[in-house]
Amino acid sequence: MVLFLSGIVAIDRSTYEAARLDGAGPVREFFAITLPALRPQISIALILTVTFALRNFDLIWNTTRGGPGTSTTVPSLYVYQDAFQNRMLGRASALAIVLTVVILAVVVAVHLALRERDGSPHRIVRPGRKVQS
Repeated sequence: MVLFLSGIVAIDRSTYEAARLDGAGPVREFFAITLPALRPQISIALILTVTFALRNFDLIWNTTRGGPGTSTTVPSLYVYQDAFQNRMLGRASALAIVLTVVILAVVVAVHLALRERDGSPHRIVRPGRKVQS
């Protein structure tokens, strides 16, 4: 919530005023001004939420130990059970690597989906060279 509130406070109020003068209502203001301005905060919140959900272990282990049955078993709990209870270290390592790759893929997908698109091509400038326009 603090993340989104700080993003909303950073939006220039003159933008909302200009939208109202153009005849935009509250819904149009939200979808045309507020939501695009909060894109960085949305991506950060989404990345943190997904990564915490995929690597959540301690709360589930301390409360339910993955039960009843396997209803609250998450991938990180499978890694722990395979490594320390079943003594299947190779399988636990493979599951941990797959979990890491899945988290990385989700983070990259969210980052690519919510990145800023300004329309200008990004150029790499090497030191000592000038960029020609």
